[in-house]
Amino acid sequence: MGLFDFLKSFGSKKEQEKAREDVNQALTALDLDVAIGAHRNWKDRLTNYLEGHSSEDLRPEVICHDDRCDLGKWIYSDGQKQLGQYPMFVELRAVHKIFHQQASSVVALHQSGKLDAAKWLLDGEYTKTSNRIVSRLEDPKFMNTSI
Repeated sequence: MGLFDFLKSFGSKKEQEKAREDVNQALTALDLDVAIGAHRNWKDRLTNYLEGHSSEDLRPEVICHDDRCDLGKWIYSDGQKQLGQYPMFVELRAVHKIFHQQASSVVALHQSGKLDAAKWLLDGEYTKTSNRIVSRLEDPKFMNTSI
C-alpha cells in the first residue's frame, strides 16, 4: 500500500479534495526524485564503508538523526504541517526514523568489529526498511497526487 492509498478511504468528495490539496501543498517543498535517490544511495555508501572502499567519516551518532537529510527536514516541517494528521504519513515518519537508526547501527557494528552482524543488518532489515520508504515515495498517488 502506497503512502497515499488512504485517499481512497475517504467517504466524501470534499474529504478527498482536502487530502489531495494537503498532498499538493506539502510536495511543493520536496523533490521526490532527490529524496528517493539519496535513500537508495545510502546502501551503496554503507556497502562501500563495510568493504573498506570509503573515505567517508561515517559517525553513528550523526547518522541516527532522522531530521537532517532532505527527506527528514521535509518530514518534520512541511510534511508534518500538511500531512501529520494522516496515518500513512505517520507511518512514513516512523519508518524513516527506523531507517536512520539501522544505518547508524550498521556503522556502529562495523566500528566495534562485528563485521558479520553489520553486513547481516545491512542486507536484511535495513534493506527492507529502505525499500518501504522508497515504495511509499514512488507510489503514483504520492507522486501525481491523483486518486
